[in-house]
Amino acid sequence: MNILAIDTSTEACSAALLREDGAVFHEFEVAPRQHTRLLPEMMDQVLQASAVTKSMISHCAFGNGPGAFTGIRIAAAQAQGIGLALNIPLLPISTLAILAQVCMDRTGHANTLVALDARMHEIYWAVYGRDSSNCAELIGTEQLSLVNRVEINATIEFGAGHGWVEGLRESVSFPVDEGLLPDARSLLKLASKAINQNLGVDARRININYLRNKVAEKPRS
Repeated sequence: MNILAIDTSTEACSAALLREDGAVFHEFEVAPRQHTRLLPEMMDQVLQASAVTKSMISHCAFGNGPGAFTGIRIAAAQAQGIGLALNIPLLPISTLAILAQVCMDRTGHANTLVALDARMHEIYWAVYGRDSSNCAELIGTEQLSLVNRVEINATIEFGAGHGWVEGLRESVSFPVDEGLLPDARSLLKLASKAINQNLGVDARRININYLRNKVAEKPRS
């Protein structure tokens, strides 16, 4: 398998490729409002570095939200185009799960509360643990709520994401890294797990995980 992973759901833009021999190729840049230009370039760069052609891609994973509405749709549209062109399955993965995986990969902590700023005094948040394959595993549900409605429990070891705004980060004793962002390299781990669980979807049937019902809709090709 050659798995391509892309994410543009926050101010970070990234692409990564897991080649069938296990080698990983990766591009990442924090570049607000530049994703439309950067993402195709990054995909070309990881393909060239890996000597994998587009026709050799077996799966395409993408961060499908929650996050910045425009950013989510950029990755979803790219993934959908690849899926349709190559007739390969897509792997839509939660942005919050990707962020949790980034946190686990970098800090080694298991139970993590990840939070992204949703504006309007709200945040997207969820608690993730670690499964037997060292992948982020959702505990409970992903939520959109006011900052003062976030549920902090005693099992949480670490906090990550720019949703840890004033009023929330001061209320906890565990460490918080507000600078961590989703990254396609960590997305590859979740994509591999999804493949093993046969969770690939047809490119014509993907949904975006906005967490805001009023804007929930399917991307159009």
